[in-house]
Amino acid sequence: MRRQCTPVWFRAGLLCVGLSANPAYALQVLRADAVYEKGVFRIHFEALLAAPVADVAAVLGDYAHFGKLDSRIRRVELLEPEADGAVLMRTLINACAGVFCRTVERVERVQRVPAGQVAQVIPELSDMRRGVAATHWRQEGAGTVVRYEAEFEPDFWVPALISQRYGVKEMRESTLQMFKNVERAANDR
Repeated sequence: MRRQCTPVWFRAGLLCVGLSANPAYALQVLRADAVYEKGVFRIHFEALLAAPVADVAAVLGDYAHFGKLDSRIRRVELLEPEADGAVLMRTLINACAGVFCRTVERVERVQRVPAGQVAQVIPELSDMRRGVAATHWRQEGAGTVVRYEAEFEPDFWVPALISQRYGVKEMRESTLQMFKNVERAANDR
């Protein structure tokens, strides 16, 4: 009986490929539209995450750890919960676009809805004139489709070139990165 021997270099190569293979993101972007019009930033983002829907919902509902999902968030503070179960959340965000950077304070009322949540900015406590972000999720096969729609109107001046050229790009990229982080955190649960 002849025994086959796999060369050592081949086995070592397979080991290195296996160790370096990043389980990475299987996230598939289905839609990523961002615009800035008349002083308002808007984004419509939809993606298929390679993570179970229950774990994605748990990660997105863990408000105290939102800073781990979005590197722009410098601080998260949960305020007194409201009688209807809504959560008041204060965040300090490093908003940078090109050379324009500003720390933005945002206080939102976050309400769970069936298969999602809606965050409404409280303008008098924020650096925003208005803002709303709705996140919805649903199971698709073994993964989760997440739909995120948001619009924010800053209560401070943003140069037109910065908002149009860099702000929109940064919003799209940071949203993509946030949901990659959601996918990773959901799979680490």
